Amino acid sequence: MFPELTKDRYKALELLAEHIRYPSKDLILSSILHDVQEDDLKWVTGKIHYYLLRLLEEVKYDCSEDELLLELESDGI
Repeated sequence: MFPELTKDRYKALELLAEHIRYPSKDLILSSILHDVQEDDLKWVTGKIHYYLLRLLEEVKYDCSEDELLLELESDGI
């Protein structure tokens, strides 16, 4: 499903999921300058965080073989 997802890209997704969880001060300031309500920004970043976590759940990294194993939770594979 994601053949281009390497070990380092998986780590980058994990890092992004941690950082996107709560909007940074810079992002909040930028939202003020662009007339975006803080509640709307938190809602959007919350949704992005949720879908990043879902993606990380679907793609499981197998460290022993040093390659990605793709498992779809919904298909039971």
